[in-house]
Amino acid sequence: MNEKFKKLKEKVAPFFKSVTIYGIILCSVVAAFFVGVFYNQMTNKNKASKVQVRTIVKSEVNLAIDENNHLIVIEKKTGNYSIYQDSIGKTIFKLYAKNVWGQNNTVSTSTIK
Repeated sequence: MNEKFKKLKEKVAPFFKSVTIYGIILCSVVAAFFVGVFYNQMTNKNKASKVQVRTIVKSEVNLAIDENNHLIVIEKKTGNYSIYQDSIGKTIFKLYAKNVWGQNNTVSTSTIK
């Protein structure tokens, strides 16, 4: 039985050796793939910023638009201000203008005789 075990070992040993080598190569390729795919996430220290929701009451602030169309919200009490993108400034200005125009453009229903 000892001789049969030695012969079997001699036949199986090269198979396991090649399987081990191919297994190491396969693991290396898979690890390199995942490192390549997730490299940006692993090295990126910036975390996603949370969206800040801020309620602005018209009576507590002054609104201004600078020369670059950035919206500036100035708190009346503290004088602190926040600057917003030009697209936000344009959008709010358009809404405000439509609101003012709509209030001033009331048509009277009186008839002319």
